[in-house]
Amino acid sequence: MRKLLMFGCHQMREGIGFSFAFFAAGAIMMLAGLKLIPSVANINHIFTVIGMLLFFFAPLILISTFLLTVIPGLRKYTDDCD
Repeated sequence: MRKLLMFGCHQMREGIGFSFAFFAAGAIMMLAGLKLIPSVANINHIFTVIGMLLFFFAPLILISTFLLTVIPGLRKYTDDCD
């Protein structure tokens, strides 16, 4: 449980901001890898995979931030969200 919570932020507003940033960056990188970047040395696949990772980390950040704000006593296990 503690390993999951290391992705969370102390406040819900920070968690939503970081989650939205990861979601938007992931979507943009996936679309760029699929549509814009030519397939030279498989660069387009690299962009797509990195975009997918960012896209899938967005809900993880949101869920862990929610758990940190709801469950008392869990904030002591986390550092700053930076």
